[in-house]
Amino acid sequence: MRLQRDAFELSELAEHWGITAADIRYLVAEHRMRLSVRIVAQPVLISEEELTAEGEPFWIPAEETVYTGLADLALRDAFRLVRDGAACVSHLYLPGDRMVTLRSGDGIEFMQIDLLVRREHAEALKRELIGAPLDRGEAFDFRLFVFDGQEFAFTVPQARALEFMLEQTRAGAPDQHYLDILKAVGSASQRLSSLFSRKPLWARLVRKSGGRRGWYHLDPDFVVWLVTRG
Repeated sequence: MRLQRDAFELSELAEHWGITAADIRYLVAEHRMRLSVRIVAQPVLISEEELTAEGEPFWIPAEETVYTGLADLALRDAFRLVRDGAACVSHLYLPGDRMVTLRSGDGIEFMQIDLLVRREHAEALKRELIGAPLDRGEAFDFRLFVFDGQEFAFTVPQARALEFMLEQTRAGAPDQHYLDILKAVGSASQRLSSLFSRKPLWARLVRKSGGRRGWYHLDPDFVVWLVTRG
């Protein structure tokens, strides 16, 4: 018997379509692949979206219930799950502009194995991907930009370091040793902090990798912003 499922596991789609983990991270970050999870008998608060007179959205609590079914991940949570393998999620979304708050806002930890793609989205995505190369888009100018309300200005070698780290993140290797970063940009500096001297805000974008001395990765929020901008 062939079941008519409402969603497919991300892992089985990746195997069937022949796409890599790096492709999945790229597609999720570009918001071309929307991910969902299945909630089973969880107490939730369901809220409905309304708009102010100025057109700004806000949420109105509508119902406390026990919910079983599919719910969609926010972009930030979806990217963290495919990047890190696990994430604690407190808010999910349902069709019809509804939001689900899990366990009074404390959230539930989901794993990569929990990731699903809704049937209708999987079918549309398959038509887009099969036989079509992934378009990486235009290059971003790291020398001057505004992120999270803060202006960042970098020299050419510093900008090249950020570009290199984004390329490695998209290739599936977000954690990079500082010597490899310095070598990639042709810097004679002995430390990453020396390369970014007089630019204290660089530490907002480049984070130390926990438990790995000398390794760094781009801030996940910065990566999401980079690949979803525009």
